[in-house]
This record gives sequence, C-alpha cells and structure tokens, in this order.
Amino acid sequence: MMKKRTHLKILLQALLITALITFSACSSDSETSSSATDENTSEEESIDTNSYILVADTNSNGAYLINHDGDQLFSWEFDRSLGNDVNLLDDGSLVVCLKADNAGITFGGYGGMFRKINAYQSIDWEVSYTSGDEYMAHHDVEYLSNGNIIFPVWEKVTASEAAELGFSENNDIFPDAIVEMNPLTEEIIWEWHVTDHLVQNHDASKENFGVVVDHPNKVDINYNSSQANGDLMHFNGLTLDETNDILYITVNNYSEVWVLDHSTTTEEASTSTGGNYNLGGDLVYRFGNPLAYDNVGEVTLKNVHYPNLIETGNMIVYANDIYDNQSEVVEYELNPPYELVAGEDNEPEVVWSFTDAELYSSGLGSGVRMSNGNTLIAEGRDGTIWEVTASGEVLWQNTDYTTVWRAYAYAIDDSAVLALGL
Repeated sequence: MMKKRTHLKILLQALLITALITFSACSSDSETSSSATDENTSEEESIDTNSYILVADTNSNGAYLINHDGDQLFSWEFDRSLGNDVNLLDDGSLVVCLKADNAGITFGGYGGMFRKINAYQSIDWEVSYTSGDEYMAHHDVEYLSNGNIIFPVWEKVTASEAAELGFSENNDIFPDAIVEMNPLTEEIIWEWHVTDHLVQNHDASKENFGVVVDHPNKVDINYNSSQANGDLMHFNGLTLDETNDILYITVNNYSEVWVLDHSTTTEEASTSTGGNYNLGGDLVYRFGNPLAYDNVGEVTLKNVHYPNLIETGNMIVYANDIYDNQSEVVEYELNPPYELVAGEDNEPEVVWSFTDAELYSSGLGSGVRMSNGNTLIAEGRDGTIWEVTASGEVLWQNTDYTTVWRAYAYAIDDSAVLALGL
C-alpha cells in the first residue's frame, strides 16, 4: 500500500474552514458556516476522483494503476527494463515497450521489444524490432484498432552515406523511421523513413540541395547537425488519428510536432506524391519551432514529449525546457486539413498552457485531459504527478515515483478498468 498523500493546499483550506465553522458557532451565524463548508466541498470535488491514474515508472520497471490516495489498485512488474511506453487496452491487456537483449543502439529511450500482457498477467504475444547497431525500435508504441502496432525506429546511416544526403558533419547518424507491424505475423504493414524527405543547403552537388525555407514539407538534415552522437531527431512519441489517417510525432531534438499522411502506401510514403494530401511522405504540417525550417512564427516548444490528441481535436504536449529549466504543458488548437506555406506563419494557436516554477523535467513527461476538465501532468524525471484546473490551480500532487515516463487517466468505470476486476 502506497503512502497516502493530501495536497498541502487542501489541508490549509480544511484548517481555514474549521476556523470559520468555530467562529460561526460562536456567533450563531449558521449561513456563514454552511457557505464555507460548501465551498470546501466544491474544491475537494474538483479533484477528479472519478479517475484512476496509470503510471509508467521507468525506475522500478513497472506500471501501476493508482487512485488519488496513492493506493496501488493493480500493478504490472516486468522481467526486464521498461522501454518506456505502456498502453492499457479495453480488455484489460497491457501493450508495453521493453528493452531488448544485446542492444546495439542504446540512446535514451531505446526498447526493441513489445509485449502484450492480458488481464490475467500472461503473455499473449511478444515481438522484437532490432538488429544490432543497424536499427532499433524506441520510446513509444500505439496499438491500433486493427490489431497492428506502430512505433518509431532509429536507423543507422554511416558517415559516407550521410555525406551523400548532404549532411555537413563527418560521423554516423541515426535518423528516424516509423514502422507499422502486425504483431501476430510480424509482417511490416507500412513504413516511413525521414531519409526520403530531406532538404539541405550545404552541398549543392546533391539532389536534395535547396533553400530550406522554400521547402517547409521537407526536413533540414543539418538543423541539428552538431548532435555528437548522431541522434539528430529523437522521436519520442506518436499518435495516430485513425479517423483522419494522420500521424503526429513529437521530435525532441527539433522541438517540433511533425504531421504525416498515414493514408499513403509504403511506396507513396517514400515519395512526395500520393495519399489524401498528395504529398506522399512529406510533412503535411509541423509546429512548435519554425526555426527548424528557417520560417517565421512564434517558438512555443523547446524539446517536447507526447503528442496527445484529445477529444476536442486539440493537442496537448509537454514542452520540456521552454523557459530554461522550467517546463510547460501546452494545448494547441488544430484545424485539419493542413497546409504549410513557405515563408508564412504556419503555427497553430495556443489555447491553454500551464507552467510553474517547480515544474521541470529535461526529458520524459506528459499531459492528459481528465474527465472533469482538469489536466494530469507527469513531471518525468522528477517523478511528480500533478493535477491542475483549467485556471491553473494545483489541486493534487503525488511524489511516490522517481522517474515517470507518462501518466494516463482512466475513468473508474472505463472498460479497461472493469476488465481488471476493479
């Protein structure tokens, strides 16, 4: 049983209410007493106690479903290190990223193995996507309605191969790709590679040479060329909007969210034509850091995690370092279908944000909208979990964990929760 915690603010309010009630009793002013008590009840009810919280704890290599008292209602303990993400499905199964044995690419967030654990804690399937130092699945996985999984991959490109792509430095690089797999057959259903969609203004002898700002749908391979370890982009989260067949990716080292057309075939995804947008695998949209393609507009992200598409169609992301050693959770209003216009401000409107002098995680982190409109925040490397109101009031915190990849909220009557027998 975890230690129960109550936010200091609520405790202070309770003490204040007690004082008011005592004063009211002495003055026989029952109206004042009733009003004060109702206000306190309303404040306590604004905590979303109708939700449980799923915590992915990379320090303990486990996942835990907890309530607001910190009680562990259900737990999963893994026999190997967590490769970051966990997905709780409607039938109570958990799809989890784990670290593969003998990994050759070991940047922060590497994984390589995926496992589906059913509600009875036995393994339904397990697949790997790793090959020495040639490629490695990492960070995130999304379980799709068709039973496929989709995840980011690092791919090794040697220094000589990178030079042919117009890379300005002389070292191996590890640009990202996206793979969709049927985990039962291990068939690759769809794939996308950033190396097919590059622009650069370094080497005029290469086919992808061009003016970066004139090609907003392409990726400047040299934007982060000084990254010594070659992990240029560092994808760390993805979300597939299955209704619109659009894929969102948080690109940490470019401080952007990239948007891809998932309606393409794999062949089309390697070109600049085809799909619903007729852009092939080129970016259909991007936002957060227009400097990444020499464009105009406000920079609203500096490092970023988890592209959380919420029910309204807006997106919440965790901006790790936007205020220099201070994080922010940002909500953007999104309006597909998308368009990128060269040299014009393409940034979406920020409609809500939360920051605090005590909120900071240089990596990891998430923000999700709860059933009552509050926002649940995982302060990744600090481990603190926050619940805040729309007005930015901090209602609740949990400090039982040291390193939290993400924290997800589930209604207590959600089918996934009920399938666990809770």
